[in-house]
Formats: sequence, C-alpha cells, structure tokens
Amino acid sequence: MSAAILSDVNFCQPDLMLAPVSRQVISAAAFRDLLVSHRRMVRFDVRSERLRGLRDLDTGEIFVTDERRLLHA
Repeated sequence: MSAAILSDVNFCQPDLMLAPVSRQVISAAAFRDLLVSHRRMVRFDVRSERLRGLRDLDTGEIFVTDERRLLHA
C-alpha cells in the first residue's frame, strides 16, 4: 500500500461532520478493501479521535478505522 494514501494530509471536511450521518467502525483489512474498491469514496479522517475514514459519495456512509491498527497491520 502506498504511503501517500495514508500521508499526514488532512482530508477531513468539517462541514460534512455537522450532518447527522452514521459512522461505522471497521477493521483495518475492511478499510484497505474499501480503499481499492470501485465505490466512489473520499477521505474523511477524524484526527481528534485518531481515526482514518472514508465517506461513500453515493450513500453518505462513513467508514472509520483506528489509524494505529491501519498503519501497523
């Protein structure tokens, strides 16, 4: 997996955090599967909680995983 994908750039979109959306905590393996899937996803990190996230542009679902497990898995 490319280190650029998990770089320290902040892709969090604060205006989207205000919307009431369900957030699903998933495993590091499931997160990696979503990264390479054909779903339309954008990054949605929650830095204050040390979570790396993806938001599905079609459904609005947010998937997050603990960044420590992701980077060391």
